[in-house]
Amino acid sequence: MRVLLSVYACEPNKGSEPEIGWQRVLHMTGASDEIWVLTRANNQVVIEADSLSHSREIHFVYCDLPAWARKLKRNKWFLPIYFFLWQIEAYRQAARCHLNTPFDRVYHVTITSIRYGSFMGRLGIPFIIGPIGGGERAPWHLRQGMPMLCKAKEMIRDIGIIFQRYSPLTSMAFGAAKRIYVTTPSSLCLVRSKWRSKAQVQLSVAIDCRTSRQSVRQPPTSPQFLFAGRLLYWKGIHLAIRALAEVRKTVPTASLTLIGSGPEEQWLKDVAKRAGVTDAVNFAGRLPRQQLLNSFQKYTALVFPSLHDSGGLAVLEALSKGLPVVCLDLGGPGIMVNEASGIVIPTAHADETQTITRIANAMIAIGSMPVAEWGRLSIGAVARANELSWDRLTDNIVRQKTQ
Repeated sequence: MRVLLSVYACEPNKGSEPEIGWQRVLHMTGASDEIWVLTRANNQVVIEADSLSHSREIHFVYCDLPAWARKLKRNKWFLPIYFFLWQIEAYRQAARCHLNTPFDRVYHVTITSIRYGSFMGRLGIPFIIGPIGGGERAPWHLRQGMPMLCKAKEMIRDIGIIFQRYSPLTSMAFGAAKRIYVTTPSSLCLVRSKWRSKAQVQLSVAIDCRTSRQSVRQPPTSPQFLFAGRLLYWKGIHLAIRALAEVRKTVPTASLTLIGSGPEEQWLKDVAKRAGVTDAVNFAGRLPRQQLLNSFQKYTALVFPSLHDSGGLAVLEALSKGLPVVCLDLGGPGIMVNEASGIVIPTAHADETQTITRIANAMIAIGSMPVAEWGRLSIGAVARANELSWDRLTDNIVRQKTQ
């Protein structure tokens, strides 16, 4: 079988969406005879420097827009236009390749959203979309602590979700697709009822099970909690900081380290100051991915109270290293974490204060566990990560028959 993957973001060892693209490409080997990958030209150097890209089955086609468009891409207002134009150019290149030697199937992998369209369905062969996200929304009752500007951004995002559901670009792609994968039940709202029979829920992130090993670990003597990811208001980090203030009333030595950078860093420092935990919150900045993975060994648990993460690769990476996770029952993390690998906080019918207290109680529970009990949770984390492997994701998507 000769397949084509449209993979806008595709880079090894980058994390986030580029990692999704890269892993999806690698795990297509064995499932197809020839794999052709359409991706951005600026990914070429990094891709070709990795020996895994030189597999005989994989062929990369690099596609990008003219210099003027790449220059304008630096402006946020132009990004949606740029993504849309890239989809058009990617289709043009795909059509030329398809004309020379036809493909049997085409996949839209990344961008992990369909709001900017995909024209690959026009090739006239089975077209599979996803997994895509973007339908997850922060509950209204958990927006109280956000700055006013961030609340406004969330309202605009809510409107965008409604627009995406009825957008001509979305409708064209969903209408042409044979199968549509969405990351969470919340993202099913993006698929209108007439196409719902083609839609299935499937996480977009997974883990390489070779990196998930059953290793004997012990928690640090003093509870040390971790958040890893971009410092964005919707990641719920402010909830974790305020929860830490409650934790320290019971466990005065507890601390929270934030690994990552982002536009809300100063606001989060102000939150820590108002909560009286400035000395217990460590802003560690961004770390290289491998250094981040190695650092998981030092902590008691990952606290990841994201309000609308469709994926949450940091959660899977933490689980794969035997680090228990505290998260909300929202988005991808709420699906990944089970009772054997961490604590999932229910958010229905709970206001922000109650949710913060529940996060704090979960942190106290994990931080005060006997070593043997924490060890069982750590082993459960690795086992859960192995259940969510790239091999299984590939089986679910690639090897499922297209009607």
